[in-house]
Amino acid sequence: MTRWIALSDQTAPLALPEGDDLARGLLVLEIELPLAGAAVLLDLRLGEGASEVALSLFHDLGAGIALLHRQGGRVLRHVLPGPLPQKPGVAQLRFGWDSGAGRWSLTLEQDGRRIAAEGARVLPLRWDDLRLLCTGGPGVMRHPAVLWFGVTEGAALPQPQAWLGVATPVETQRGAVQAGLLKPGDRVVTQENGAVAVTGVTRIAVPSRGSLAPIRLRAPYYGAREDILVSPDQPVWVGGPEAEYLFGEEEVLVLARHLADGQMAVADSRRAVAMGVVLDLGSPELVLADGCVLATAGPAGQPPVRRLLDGYEAQSLRSALLRLQRRVV
Repeated sequence: MTRWIALSDQTAPLALPEGDDLARGLLVLEIELPLAGAAVLLDLRLGEGASEVALSLFHDLGAGIALLHRQGGRVLRHVLPGPLPQKPGVAQLRFGWDSGAGRWSLTLEQDGRRIAAEGARVLPLRWDDLRLLCTGGPGVMRHPAVLWFGVTEGAALPQPQAWLGVATPVETQRGAVQAGLLKPGDRVVTQENGAVAVTGVTRIAVPSRGSLAPIRLRAPYYGAREDILVSPDQPVWVGGPEAEYLFGEEEVLVLARHLADGQMAVADSRRAVAMGVVLDLGSPELVLADGCVLATAGPAGQPPVRRLLDGYEAQSLRSALLRLQRRVV
């Protein structure tokens, strides 16, 4: 599975480097648009002469996006021609490189609109340079519109993943335990099968801004006593007459991102990097977290325990839940 190996605002890479260079990977940035005129989005400059290093990302409304990469006497320039989209919102920029194959690509995507360019001749990225970019040390400049950036070890983005915030209280046989403290062998309380043993715990670090910002399910709408922090792709159980009226089923699952309405659930971008926990219970289950019910995934290919709503379906359910809460208040 593709993973993040370096993230902005981290003091160290998430993976240990093998060698001095990263021959193949993907640099991903999320940018808040619109940007006026021309701007330097990301800039790293070190040394002089034969030891000079530069990695500079430029934005220009008409000309497009250019990445200048210098290592000593070698200088390459990669360009994504404009004009660039200026619709307000978050855009994702991806620079992929494979120095072994001598290929690169630049892609900008926003709300389904995509522009791309590719070409030959590319330099590897050095681990030391990535480390400096992420820590924001001397010689590094970052435009305020850059929400976050990260590097993967392959040509693809990490797959969307459901996770719980490390402080999320999960019900176990010995009471509520923070998800970050769970370990294999602990027995968590499920809605249908009682206490089920945890077979695996995976701790991950992910970007916490832009489109990947985690969702805070607010108490008392979801958590009974405290807010619940989950990934935007965490399925949340919703049951009751609203679900049955709209979908003919008493219980459904909704991705947390589709529940975010600014009141009952909100995107939480207060931190640059979020630490999460993926629980493996051996099969799909519904676990209890301070009154909130969250779905865990089973082995690849197994369907979720309930019907998972599409985004457009979730909108009507979210509106119905909000009306219900207002009547209660």
